[in-house]
Amino acid sequence: MDRVRQAIFESIGYWGKVSDEFHVEHDSPWPAQRRMHESSARFKALFAGSRFGKSRAGANDVLPDIMKANTRGWIVGPTYEQPSKEFRYIYEALVVKLGFTPKKKLNVEYSSPGPQILVMPWGAEVYTKSQENTESLLSEELDWMILSEASRLNEKIFDGYLRARLGTRRGRVVIPTTPHGYNWVYKRFYLPAVEGESDYWSEIVSVKENPLFSREEYEKAKKELPEDIFLEQYDGEFVAQTGLIYKRFRRQTHVIDPFEIPRHWARYAAIDPHPSTPVAVIWLAIDEHGTCFIYDEMFIPDLTIPEVADKIRTKEGGIQPRKRLIDPRAKYIDKLRGQTASVQMQFRQNGIACVEANSKFESGYYKITELLTPTEMYGDKGNMKPRLFIFKNCKETIFEFETCNWGNEDKDNHLLDGLKYIMNDNPVRTWSADEVRLRDREDRDRRRSMNAVTGY
Repeated sequence: MDRVRQAIFESIGYWGKVSDEFHVEHDSPWPAQRRMHESSARFKALFAGSRFGKSRAGANDVLPDIMKANTRGWIVGPTYEQPSKEFRYIYEALVVKLGFTPKKKLNVEYSSPGPQILVMPWGAEVYTKSQENTESLLSEELDWMILSEASRLNEKIFDGYLRARLGTRRGRVVIPTTPHGYNWVYKRFYLPAVEGESDYWSEIVSVKENPLFSREEYEKAKKELPEDIFLEQYDGEFVAQTGLIYKRFRRQTHVIDPFEIPRHWARYAAIDPHPSTPVAVIWLAIDEHGTCFIYDEMFIPDLTIPEVADKIRTKEGGIQPRKRLIDPRAKYIDKLRGQTASVQMQFRQNGIACVEANSKFESGYYKITELLTPTEMYGDKGNMKPRLFIFKNCKETIFEFETCNWGNEDKDNHLLDGLKYIMNDNPVRTWSADEVRLRDREDRDRRRSMNAVTGY
């Protein structure tokens, strides 16, 4: 952390030691807050449970900007009430703790719902804004912006009014919010960070990291609340809203860094061809313990079947899957489209052998859900892991997991259709080396016991 930022934090009592209800001292800021402050990313998003301290962290993060001459920043919320929290922390830091006298102030105590203004003698300006008052979101260029409870803001407001305010001065954005489903904030600010874009920083953190929050209250809420509400409101996790099919899918749990698949692992592929959308291809490997890994995908528009076949061969790199499955409708010849051979036959003619899949939804759904569900490993209840993981390079598959809804389970979920084909085929796990040796030994013993004449 740079010295200026740390000096400001020390001056307002934010950097140092704090004591909990048992008089135990803890370092402030909390670890996730500190990591946010240390980041130089232009777009920072802290997704945290209620009462974690995200509003204070967001407000304090922009204090170094406010200490510069002639800067301007907005705190924007769904209504004026949400940004009033960050405004209060900024006012207390500058006026109450550091002793500066504002050049101008308005409604600083939030005595009535409405805008708040703070202008400092060196020309720094702080305003609160509400998305309900769109006329106030025009004209000004900004050095910084806080999106207070951004998960409740309208994406069209950000695109149509707020984003352009940041362009001239290359203003930065701080987002302290509790998640609300896999909405636009997740896609626009969380995903770019986890995918490694340098302009973005993001982290998900539980209220448990706040040492001042009662552990007793946390455990009580965990017992009382529905799981999805608890995970969102206390652990700061993105959870599926009502209607999502694979509600047990968690990016934090199921998405992993790619690694080289061992050559001896059982591999499967599935093809979901469509004339009006990209041909979807998904590859899955199974290890010796029956754990499945979706390790590659293909979802490229405007390719002919020969072009798709070439790309499949390139991706497989000479290691053919144990079986390739294809949508059962691919066996039909569509004479209205001028076909003289079925899609399945065209793939075979181009060197991609594939067999008809079982496309039944229910059986595939239950098997996928079972694999997504964490189970204890080796009888250890403290070590719970799922048996289905997705490599982070499979972006379209991950997106489908997070958006596949009841009512459209047969539409626009082409890679998940491929996964369903594989699951319905009851894929066989890889045999371990010990199992192979045992099998071979039993086979040799059986052959030795056979009658050389009769073969029995």
